[in-house]
Amino acid sequence: MIVAGLALAIYVINKWYLSTVAKLLHVDLDFTSWEQYIETNKEAKRAVLRLDAATSEVSLAYMTGDFETAIRKAKEILSRDGLQVQYRNVLQSYLIRSVVLSKPELSREDLDAMIGELTITDPTLADKTQKMSVALYDLTIAHESNDYFETLTNEYKYPQLEIIYYKALNAAIKGDTNRAHELLSQLDGEDERLYVVRMGKELLERTV
Repeated sequence: MIVAGLALAIYVINKWYLSTVAKLLHVDLDFTSWEQYIETNKEAKRAVLRLDAATSEVSLAYMTGDFETAIRKAKEILSRDGLQVQYRNVLQSYLIRSVVLSKPELSREDLDAMIGELTITDPTLADKTQKMSVALYDLTIAHESNDYFETLTNEYKYPQLEIIYYKALNAAIKGDTNRAHELLSQLDGEDERLYVVRMGKELLERTV
């Protein structure tokens, strides 16, 4: 009974810890917590914690616009033997989006080839990654409108800011500067270490 009770207590504590970490990292988007989580777990005894820390580094690099680091680290992890499928799926998604956002010379043919090489096993993530990559290409490289972000919602902070910025960029491309400014005003006061916040500020300056 004591052993069972202890096991249950540990399970509850672990579950609380993971939910608290998830809230700090994704809902609150607390940079200090991100950095502490990565630093604490990069040398952890459990391989899964080290892997999660490495994947979190890719995520943080993507959010801050350090796409070269995101690409390099994602490729490093993806080259590992026996990589769990859930990590392989997420890293492929970060990798292709980082390539699109860092390679203004990327052709649509090259993008289509990259999409064709994806091996994401989660159908929802695979569809999202494909459509989002095309939308990012259209909006940032081809400078053409794409309504992909218009109907998106997300419970996490960075994707919310990302949706706002790309909706504003889409509006600006369509010539609707009033709507673009209205959307960009929602980014006021957000952390400028975030890529879309910096880009939103630049977009606002270009469309005044």
